[in-house]
Amino acid sequence: MFRGKRIISGIMLVLMLVSLIGCKKTSKAATFTYEENAAGNIVITGLTDKGRADAKVIVPAKIDGKKVDGIGSGVFRDDTTVTDVVISDGISYIAENVFLSCYNLKTIEIPESVNSIGTNAFTDTQWEYDQLADKDEIIVNDVLCKISIDSGTYNIPDGVRTIASGVFYNKDGLTQINIPDSVEVIGAYAFAGCKGLKEVKLPSGVKRIEYGAFSDMNISEIVVPKSVDYIGNEAFEGIENVVKR
Repeated sequence: MFRGKRIISGIMLVLMLVSLIGCKKTSKAATFTYEENAAGNIVITGLTDKGRADAKVIVPAKIDGKKVDGIGSGVFRDDTTVTDVVISDGISYIAENVFLSCYNLKTIEIPESVNSIGTNAFTDTQWEYDQLADKDEIIVNDVLCKISIDSGTYNIPDGVRTIASGVFYNKDGLTQINIPDSVEVIGAYAFAGCKGLKEVKLPSGVKRIEYGAFSDMNISEIVVPKSVDYIGNEAFEGIENVVKR
C-alpha cells in the first residue's frame, strides 16, 4: 500500500520536473520582458510598465550581456504612448504585429541587420501612413513588407529579396503580380487568397516558400523552380498541379 503511494508520488514529482523544464523563463529588464531562445540569445516578449509609459524607446542589442536576436510577436501592440523607436544594430527580426495599432508611432529606426519582418508589423502606425504617402509599398532592407495597391497589376520592385508574410493576403482585386528575379524568400500566406490572379510565375532564384504561401487561390498550376530548397506545409494548398522543373 505504502509502496504504491511512493510510486505515485514519484511519478507526480517527475511530471512536475518535466513541466518545469519545459517552461520558458520570462525575465524583466527596465523596459522589456524577455526570454532566452534555444541558442541562448534573447527574444523580447513584452513591455514593462515603464516601457509602456515611455514615448521614446531604444531596443538594445544586448540585455544582461546576451545578444538580442529579435522582437517577438505583438511586443508594442496597442501602445498609443510610444512615438519613437530605435532598433539597435544586430537585431535580426521583427515578428508579426509588433507595432500594430501604435497610432502615434512616427519614427522607427531599423538597422540593416533586420532581415525578417512579420505580418502587420507596422499596421496602423503614423510611420506606415507616412511611408505610403508618396509610394505604393514599404521595403525595409530588401524585404517587401506592405503594399497599398488593391487592384490591377502590381510589379514588385527589382532588388526585393524577401516577400514578407501576408503581404498580398486576400487582395483578390489584383489580377497580375510580377515577381522579379531578385526574390529568394516568399513568406507565409504571402499570396494566400489572391483569387484574382490567373497565374503566378516564380523566378529561378527562389529558395524558400513558407507555410500556406499560395493557398486558397484560383490558379490550377504553378511551376516551382529547381532553386527551391524549402517548401512549407500547405504552401500550394488547392493548386492541382505543382510542377517542379
